[in-house]
Amino acid sequence: MSRESAASVHVPRRSLPADQALLGLDDDARALYVRLATAGRLPLAEVDDRVLEPLLRSSLVARAEGMVEARAPRGPLEAAAQSYTQLAARIREIGDELTDVWNASQRADVGVDISTGAIALQEYADLVGSATNRIDALTMAPRNDRPIATADGVFEVLARGIEVRVVYDSRLLESPEAIEVVETCMAAGEQARVFPGVPINLVIVDDVVSANVTSDADEEVHVANIRNRRLVAGLRSVFESYWQLSMPLADERLVLDGSKEFRHLVRLLSIGLTDRSIARELGVSERTVGRRVTRLQELLGADTRFQLGLQIARHGWV
Repeated sequence: MSRESAASVHVPRRSLPADQALLGLDDDARALYVRLATAGRLPLAEVDDRVLEPLLRSSLVARAEGMVEARAPRGPLEAAAQSYTQLAARIREIGDELTDVWNASQRADVGVDISTGAIALQEYADLVGSATNRIDALTMAPRNDRPIATADGVFEVLARGIEVRVVYDSRLLESPEAIEVVETCMAAGEQARVFPGVPINLVIVDDVVSANVTSDADEEVHVANIRNRRLVAGLRSVFESYWQLSMPLADERLVLDGSKEFRHLVRLLSIGLTDRSIARELGVSERTVGRRVTRLQELLGADTRFQLGLQIARHGWV
């Protein structure tokens, strides 16, 4: 997590609609898509209707002559991209709302305090250091060539066992200095993901939000510390949307096992076999397979089997 997270945030109120077809896919449905995409067509009778239905609704698969097969994802993903655009527009709307809240706060206590300059940065550092449960953050690429640096106190928080989750703008990966900061935080225990075009900087510490309302023309940083429960809940739902949509950041410095056994495990995973079937194929116990899959997920930064499948495909191992 970087200091830049404290420096240019608008405040969103609500997440993407729950009925977005692509976003409604659970792990079972997405795992089925990976299986169909890598192993080919399957008889319709062998597929769970409950798992298949959201894939059909999102046009990721098609039925024909008693069979079901995967379809190219470009069209559905274009629809998802439109959803991201809508999300960004909603965040900008909330930025306007925050301005109204700021103005209203001059007349009433609405749970939003504004601080400026060095005081703002110190309050941000104090807030990070006070974490007792979890820190969630969205971090956009630095504006106006501002340098990125590790946020004050974040290593102490990680050392205390506080969970820290950050979604970074993919443009950050264009800067070697920024990559070094991100890798240092990940090595300390930070969970990091990447998403193209993160439009805001946002930090949620337990039940408090640090949001930046600085404009490009401002010489000093203006930070809103938000304790209003409704606004905090809305901002948390926006973060969770980005967290679910983003790709885990694998530490590319890790050297994966290139052995024949490793390649065999990857191939068996890619065709959707269960741990029991993989264990039988490899001649090992299910527990051993589970440990190896867990280790592979850790190496690739994948939380689910679906994300593991995406990362395996991304690395060109199948």
